[in-house]
Amino acid sequence: MKAVRKILITGGAGSVGKDYVGALLEKGCDVTVLDRDVEPLRSIDDNRLILVEGSLEDRKTLQKAIEGADAVIHLAWSFSADTLEIFEHDLKGHIHLLDEMTSRRIRHLIYTSTAVVYGKVKYSPIDEDHPLVVEEARKPLYGIAKAAAEKLCLMYSNEGKVPATIFRFWWAFGEDIAGRHLREMLKTAAAGEPLEVPCDSGGSFIHMADLVQAMDIALMNETAFGRTFNFSTVFVTWEEVAEMVSEITGSLAEVRVIPKEEWKGSAFLADPWELSDTYARDLLGYKPMDPEQARGALKKAISNRWEGMKKSQE
Repeated sequence: MKAVRKILITGGAGSVGKDYVGALLEKGCDVTVLDRDVEPLRSIDDNRLILVEGSLEDRKTLQKAIEGADAVIHLAWSFSADTLEIFEHDLKGHIHLLDEMTSRRIRHLIYTSTAVVYGKVKYSPIDEDHPLVVEEARKPLYGIAKAAAEKLCLMYSNEGKVPATIFRFWWAFGEDIAGRHLREMLKTAAAGEPLEVPCDSGGSFIHMADLVQAMDIALMNETAFGRTFNFSTVFVTWEEVAEMVSEITGSLAEVRVIPKEEWKGSAFLADPWELSDTYARDLLGYKPMDPEQARGALKKAISNRWEGMKKSQE
């Protein structure tokens, strides 16, 4: 990461942001976080961290947060299922951010998008040239809006207004891991019921440490300007995840691997969401952790999620 003095992180109090805030502070950077809820960061005692509570669509709040920034990491997103909410808040705020960055000549934007923009797997591994079939995504509104946000970033970048870089990843985890489907698997296994998973399917999980590494090597790196990158740590099948879940919960129930043609569950789960990160490796020097180490870290994160679920039921 080339030298920067101050970085704005939108949505910085979320799961990804919290890890990166700490990493940047350790590097001696001044960090401002703009988030609707900054409480998760209140415990950090560092005078280089400024917390601004509010939303991107509030132009005055954004102007306060972005003042003096050299670069922006844009993580904020509502994840709303309401179409008007997405367009009147998420995308409106996104445009406000791009315009403020343009007027202030801020040096770099990293926009964290999602593999959901690929919509439906047409081939695997999925590289950055894979078509964006957003209308077939498991969450079409989310996919459409994130793809639109990507295009706006690249438009501003190509017009020489805001040097922007797009990140796409599938499922991030650190010490813990979220996700409704994973929680349901844990509950099913704990109840002693069989875990059914589709054959030859899974996804590319990314560890927070690798995501932080990716941000470090891309930030202020002119090679990354105007480009889109996939990032991942390890591809893990649903069968492997189910076996981890069974061991963690102490379940004796069997793991049933269902042929794709017989699979009756979510179509999203039946696709091989393997992201190719070759472009990032070759162009930026991205080096994710060892696959076996990553699988161990994933299992630990699932275990921590299970412990948290059990405590919440006490």
